[in-house]
Amino acid sequence: MHTTNDVPAITPSLHRFGAYRLALEFRSHVVRWLPLRRAELSDQLDRASISISLNIAEGAGRALPRERARHYTIARGSAYACLAVIDLLALEQSNTGFSEARVLVDRLCAILTQLMRH
Repeated sequence: MHTTNDVPAITPSLHRFGAYRLALEFRSHVVRWLPLRRAELSDQLDRASISISLNIAEGAGRALPRERARHYTIARGSAYACLAVIDLLALEQSNTGFSEARVLVDRLCAILTQLMRH
């Protein structure tokens, strides 16, 4: 196995996880929008979008189904918070990226709901 600076070169299995990839794709939208005119919405969207990815990663690393489901539930809650922020932003400004991001989060919520049940 090839190493760089004594760190093994591996392909992280997390990047093969569809929910995690979707969360990162959504986060890429968010970082392009920040900072927003409304500081409180900017902060909420920033924190919630980070929480989605982190909780999916933590859930994927858990061995017990109950522990995984707990983290996926938290991730889904953060995703719904992001949807609410997008709705509020859409009321105040027009941004075509909102609809694309909303589709991503809707897909992510559906996947997380399924993961919570397994």
